[in-house]
Amino acid sequence: MSVVAASGRPAGAGPVARLLGLRAAWLSMDRNPVAQTFAGTPAGLAAIHLGFFAALVASSEFSAPALAMIAVALAGCAVLPAHRKSVIVLASLAFLALRPFRTPEFNDFMPWLAGQSGFGSATALQLGAVAAVVMAAFAGLEAQRRFAATTAAKRPVLAQLLLFLAALAIAIALPAGSIPHALLWAAIAVWASCFWVLAYASTDQKSGEPTPNAMRAAFLRPFWGGSATPIGKNQGYLAKFEARTAEDLAVTRLKALKLAVWTAILALCHDGLNHLIHGEVGLPTLHDAIMAGVQGSDMPLGARWASLVVNYFLDLMIIAAWGHAIVAVVRMAGYRIPRNTVNPLASRTLAEFWNRYFFYYKELLVDFFFYPAFLRWFKKAPKLRVAFATFAAAGFGNFLYHAMAETHMFATLPWSEIGSRLATFGFYTLVLSAGLIVSQWRGVKLSPADGFWRYEVAPRLTVCLFFCFLKIFDDIFGNGTLIDRIAFFFGLFGV
Repeated sequence: MSVVAASGRPAGAGPVARLLGLRAAWLSMDRNPVAQTFAGTPAGLAAIHLGFFAALVASSEFSAPALAMIAVALAGCAVLPAHRKSVIVLASLAFLALRPFRTPEFNDFMPWLAGQSGFGSATALQLGAVAAVVMAAFAGLEAQRRFAATTAAKRPVLAQLLLFLAALAIAIALPAGSIPHALLWAAIAVWASCFWVLAYASTDQKSGEPTPNAMRAAFLRPFWGGSATPIGKNQGYLAKFEARTAEDLAVTRLKALKLAVWTAILALCHDGLNHLIHGEVGLPTLHDAIMAGVQGSDMPLGARWASLVVNYFLDLMIIAAWGHAIVAVVRMAGYRIPRNTVNPLASRTLAEFWNRYFFYYKELLVDFFFYPAFLRWFKKAPKLRVAFATFAAAGFGNFLYHAMAETHMFATLPWSEIGSRLATFGFYTLVLSAGLIVSQWRGVKLSPADGFWRYEVAPRLTVCLFFCFLKIFDDIFGNGTLIDRIAFFFGLFGV
């Protein structure tokens, strides 16, 4: 009979067993009554937050100013848990004023506008645009509430999109360098960065969610940041995951700490592998490999394939670490929302991968494009109905989202270059849509009885290869033309 130590581990357990035991204890921490009790004490609260921010600093997923904003907001949530929602809205309004844009290109757009028009201060132009968009958002939400029976109020996202496109057309038509041109483009830049949060706010109101419109209009840029995709969606969605009791809040914070540490591990692993593979070994990135073909350089076939496959796995690590960091902040604020990325390598179908890879972006496309198309069109033709709704989301919605995220190009670039960019990404969305539609039409359901290769290996390998190839065309920044990328694809097969 083995001797068991008081800790429950076999006496004399080796270092590997002890490490595995520590790992199991860490992973089950949020289910440990002792840890839960400690997390609810002032000392525990301080320890959790210190560990949490240490992990975020190590991950480098947030800039120093963004971390400072997050620290202030989470401190407010911790000190005033009963007023958590108000703290989050106020912090988000401040974040919107300071950092309204989701991309570096939009940040550079403001000085360009101010300099071109002679407006003077880019900061004043930006703050004025933020104020205008917040007031317009409040007015629009109030109009939706008061005139709920109108078509625009019943279909608020479509109404907002048509208004946005109309404003964009006017801005393009205005003479460049004029004050009206600068003012309208500045407002469009802020609006494009907040468009989908406002879309979720209008659907919240339509469903009867009770948040006042003043708070909805102030919550256009959640303080946890991220892309134009709202991680955490809307107030109604957040409310479903809010910690209602002290015990639930302690568990949610422990989960946030665990996710922040996993973020740091993933980010550090990515940085180390990236340095090793692309720095020490010298393998070109996928972007460099594609551009080498554009410049006439001849790359070995093996290097092309290696760049393609390495890009796939490093990209998974990037999106996972980035999403985990944001979700961890939301959880530390008291909302146990689902993770953004969950084991995408386990996907056996293209649709499953899309759901596991970037959950909240998939949700955005499903909420605003798939369901409206599915519920409205081709009800008597099931296969065509699914195909059309899938194209509406993965094709049209995906294309529209990314074109809006780069709206500034309509003010700064010639139409020929804009067309080249849109052609490449348009091809990407068409291939993605076709792949998803074929995958859904096939409807093959495998089981372990089909054998290890057919069930465990072949489907995952197919998904991996599809998205490896698809990444060749994932570009809206004008780095090479569509023809250049098609040439790289065929070059992988020696053509």
